[in-house]
Amino acid sequence: MTLAHINSFDTDNPRKLSRQLSDFEDRVAAELERVRVASAPVLRVASFMATASRGVVALMPDQQLAIDTSIANGSAVLPALDPSNFGRRFALIKRSGANTITVSCQDPTVLCNGGAFPVLAAIGLTVFYCDASGYYR
Repeated sequence: MTLAHINSFDTDNPRKLSRQLSDFEDRVAAELERVRVASAPVLRVASFMATASRGVVALMPDQQLAIDTSIANGSAVLPALDPSNFGRRFALIKRSGANTITVSCQDPTVLCNGGAFPVLAAIGLTVFYCDASGYYR
């Protein structure tokens, strides 16, 4: 990450310096907000109800997906490995104790923690991370 140049100051002119310091505060606040958004994105919240006719949903990067399996089993599909997803979070919440969620990847050769993707039976949160060699939880 490259930080932006915030400002230069003219210390020989008190009036100009006062204005520059005020602008400096605004620019620092804007730059910190840009860094915060880029470095620690807030997950987008989504929900899905698995039914007999509609049980598969895509799990997207930087998304918190809650799946309700009270009616039927569900499937969450992670995207194939792509450099744009490396280091990003994929959060999956199982809301109901009934049924299961089968997690998989669009690319069947991709592994999770070096093995098979999990089948989630318990209520709770599972977070997946992506890198060049697969997914990890």
